[in-house]
Amino acid sequence: MNWRWAAAVCAMTALPSAAGHASVFEMFGAGPRAVGMGGAMTAAASGGEAAFHNPAMLAGAALAGAWGGFDYTHYDLSITLQRPVCLDATATCRSQYLGGFSSRAPQLPTDSSGAQVGWHYPLGGIFKERVVVGATLALPTGHLIRISGPDPQTPHFPMYEGMPDRIAFLFAAGWRVTDQFWVGAGIQVLAGLESNIQLALNPTNGTMDAAAIRIGLQPKVRLTAGATVHAPRDVWFAVSYRQRLSLQYQIPTDVALGKPAELAIALSHETLFTPDSIHTGIAWRPFHGPLLLSGDLTWSLWSAMPDPSPQVALDIGGMAVNGLGLGTALDVGTNTPPIKLGYSDTLSPALGAEWQVAEHWRVRTGYQYRPTPAPRATGPYDYLDGDAHALGLGVGFAFGEHDAETLAKLQERDDDPAGPPPKMHVDLGSQVLMLPRRTVFKSDPGDPVGNLEHGGAVWNVSLAFGGAF
Repeated sequence: MNWRWAAAVCAMTALPSAAGHASVFEMFGAGPRAVGMGGAMTAAASGGEAAFHNPAMLAGAALAGAWGGFDYTHYDLSITLQRPVCLDATATCRSQYLGGFSSRAPQLPTDSSGAQVGWHYPLGGIFKERVVVGATLALPTGHLIRISGPDPQTPHFPMYEGMPDRIAFLFAAGWRVTDQFWVGAGIQVLAGLESNIQLALNPTNGTMDAAAIRIGLQPKVRLTAGATVHAPRDVWFAVSYRQRLSLQYQIPTDVALGKPAELAIALSHETLFTPDSIHTGIAWRPFHGPLLLSGDLTWSLWSAMPDPSPQVALDIGGMAVNGLGLGTALDVGTNTPPIKLGYSDTLSPALGAEWQVAEHWRVRTGYQYRPTPAPRATGPYDYLDGDAHALGLGVGFAFGEHDAETLAKLQERDDDPAGPPPKMHVDLGSQVLMLPRRTVFKSDPGDPVGNLEHGGAVWNVSLAFGGAF
């Protein structure tokens, strides 16, 4: 029974799940409007969605508002190995596959879903018509945070696996310095994990004499900021910044098996990485009409991305083990320098459009090109990625009537790029990320995986209901 306890602790510290390096907002945009417009929102964001895309755009809101909804992400990615996969003993695999085999099976992302909320509120008093606060929240339905550390030689998509399975919370405020110049700042929050596990097992009678488990969450706060210039002829110029964010954790585990043996397990990891990014944008509503055009250019500092594989060390010691001279012979671990990924910084352009085709209807579309920061995986590590083309489509339906006082206020403050907010609205947005096939020829003929191809598509749909008040 005592060794079962030790095995359970080992398994608990090494449980794999899907990896992720960003939230659903970075992947598709905050809310169905942003999803439909391809994420080109730095100068076109309206209301609560601005807390993510550009806090300064909150200052354009004349009324308070909120929306809530649901999103679903489906992965249609694939990895095709040139060799057959065999996970049996090496001798068995060699006898079955004389032409060679792969000892690693690909790991593919799984579908995910979640709830989303956006909210904004103009402050009163001395801040009336000057300061607007807002927030956006993405809450996965399966896991608040899902992390992993897959084997670096396992073919997988670290830039896509489990991306939506991370809680994202941003709070911000926008300040209307003048009617033409707005600034904003806010925070994005992710919790760090600290823990320590100590177990004392009695091998003689198969009991646990003591157990001490400490687990703590430490909020990690990072900056978001932005500025917007509302130029004549309904043109908005904007810039925003989101600071790098990642989750770091350490889980040291000590298991005492009486005096004869001791087991120490150390697990450390940095994951859920989002890079520093700078976004510039322009939006234009020609002739104050029903059409809004927007464009973005995003610089992401992916060159700072850390090694996403975990560092694990297993130290077996104690009186009996040391007495046999095996104090270090049984120790195992990844006490090697972190992997140098060779990722590069990227520039990603995006274009979006929103058109009020009828009194109650708006249609949206957008396109974004995301060059991959990852080099072709010709070396020993199989972190796979490729260029992505994002195409967005969306529709919005407005209903309900504002009272006369509210209508007069909206006519006086008509500088929201989305136009006067409707009383109530329902929005649907969809987006597909298309990754062309990428062929990888390994530089080492003895690579355990061998040559491969990867690519496919990622689909997202987002539905929300909201209103202004």
